[in-house]
Amino acid sequence: MRRVTALRMLLIPLWLLSIGATPAGAGAAAAESDLSLAEAVALALQTHPALAAADRLAEAAGASLDQARAGFLPRLELSETVTRGDNPVYAFGSLLNQGRFTAADFALDRLNHPDAITNWRTNLGANLPLFAGGRTRLGVEQAQLAHQAARTGRARTAQEVRFGVIRAYATALLSQEAQATVESAVRTAEANLAAAEARQEAGMVVASDPLAARVRLSRLQQERLAASHQVALSQATLSEAMGLSPGRTHRLAGSLELPPARGEGLEELEGLARQHRPDLAQMTLEERRLAKEIQRAKGSFLPTLHLMGNYEINNHSVAVDGQDSWTVGVGLNWNLFNGGGDQARLAEAKAHYYRMGALRERLANAVSLEVREGFLALQTARERVGVARQAVSYATEALRIVRDRYEAGLTTIVELLDSETALTAARTSLTRTIYDAVVGQARLDLSLGLPDPARN
Repeated sequence: MRRVTALRMLLIPLWLLSIGATPAGAGAAAAESDLSLAEAVALALQTHPALAAADRLAEAAGASLDQARAGFLPRLELSETVTRGDNPVYAFGSLLNQGRFTAADFALDRLNHPDAITNWRTNLGANLPLFAGGRTRLGVEQAQLAHQAARTGRARTAQEVRFGVIRAYATALLSQEAQATVESAVRTAEANLAAAEARQEAGMVVASDPLAARVRLSRLQQERLAASHQVALSQATLSEAMGLSPGRTHRLAGSLELPPARGEGLEELEGLARQHRPDLAQMTLEERRLAKEIQRAKGSFLPTLHLMGNYEINNHSVAVDGQDSWTVGVGLNWNLFNGGGDQARLAEAKAHYYRMGALRERLANAVSLEVREGFLALQTARERVGVARQAVSYATEALRIVRDRYEAGLTTIVELLDSETALTAARTSLTRTIYDAVVGQARLDLSLGLPDPARN
């Protein structure tokens, strides 16, 4: 049952894609130029700088993992040095290393006062860690957790980008519909003004009627200017949300539509959020990483064991063959006392671990609150849509009655203009409540942390 519910959770947000559907009967040119919501989301997931930054962070975490794994492999170093001097110890050792020491070199004067000697030394050294108190293995495991956390963080960033596009797209549609409502009201006001002037000329009304109509038209013309500016601003906001230059403009397809109702209860939604939220999973991974840091700090109290080898060639000139030699050995290092630094490092690791546990618990509570807030806000928005639709119906009928009365000379133009204002406000309120429901649905999906349905 839970799997079926989760699947329905993934499919319900597909209503958003219908906003971008091409209207029936539209031509091929319109289909190519209009931007649907699905296309806007897909473009944002390809180009948004936040996702590019998240990709680079995951790439860096992958490189850190490779660095940690390198701790299991031997280290090889090749060096070439040339030295010259007459230090007795240096001269004695260089002659031995070059294989040129003779009995004459035992003369006391030559031992105490040797001639200057040149030594070319080619060295190949190798070091293989055998035991490091488990710190190398723990370091790899920590890097793996950090890599998973980075990829999980990228998933959350993608969800946030998608929500930003949905909200900006809905805002652009809202501004366009608001502009259309104002334009319709302006045309009606112009018609009222013309009718009032005609009635005045016929002596049916006084001069106050055309004056009232002009005031109404002037106010609507100001609202039309504001609506036009809001459309331009919403276009820039949409471009930014898609990761594009704010100067880009788009032709949007479709209109605001009320999303379908959810069938899940609040407790079930909170469970889905705890299961799917990437940021909560990311913090859990970080807590596990810090737990391993405690183990690494404890490993500092243990000795380290490594295998080492060395091969070198010494000669007195770069152009001649020298004498080679090799050494192999095993080294044991044990830090018995370092001023309490290891103990302090262990205490620090524990403090970070317990702090992360507290932060994870705090985030889990915040996620539950966010889901609850989104659920209630969506329910409220849906109920408001029903009330707003009734208000539009009532305002439409009231305007019809008042208009008939005005044309029959039974009421004043003030009542007519008030009725038209009420209808415009009701239509604007309905559009706004549908917008709140659209954004509320997207915000609830974001709080749940569900995968993007457009990519499944």
